[in-house]
Formats: sequence, structure tokens, C-alpha cells
Amino acid sequence: MKVVAEEPRDWFLLEDEGMLYLDVLVEHGAISFSVTAELSHELAHAFRRDGRAALGQVVGKMRHKALMREWRAPPMPSSWSARSIAAIQEWQKQRST
Repeated sequence: MKVVAEEPRDWFLLEDEGMLYLDVLVEHGAISFSVTAELSHELAHAFRRDGRAALGQVVGKMRHKALMREWRAPPMPSSWSARSIAAIQEWQKQRST
């Protein structure tokens, strides 16, 4: 797993076995958490074609649904959390050097 793009303090785009996953930061007052979704083939293609601009509406929708408590997290492998955190930490380490 690796990070392929980031909008600081907003979202990370991760790639794992050829699939893209969007991890969006949600903040409400003192509470913050993230929500993650696998990108559809269409949206992944749009990202590869148009870059970050293709993700704007999806990020907004994910954040809104999470804040309205309408977010239904897709099933993720049990190792997902640890692997995604490791990928993000490695990305940040490389970006800071």
C-alpha cells in the first residue's frame, strides 16, 4: 500500500493492489476522524485523467454524509488500518526530507 496523493489536512489517496482508496478527514469541533472508500473505476479513471480536481465533489459528499451520521463504512480487511497508517507515515516522512 502507498499514498499516491494528498491534500494536507483534508484527504489521502492510497493505492493498494491496483485499487484506489480515498481517506477523508472529518472534523466537527474538537472531534476528528476519517472515513475511507474505494474509488469506483470511473472515478479512478477521472483522477488519473484530471488529477485532484476529480475528487472534490466526492470528498465533500463523504464528509457531509459522515457529519450527518449517514456514512456506512465499506468492509475493509482487518489489516487495513495498520497498513494505511504505515503508508501515510512513510509518505509524510518522505515529504519532510
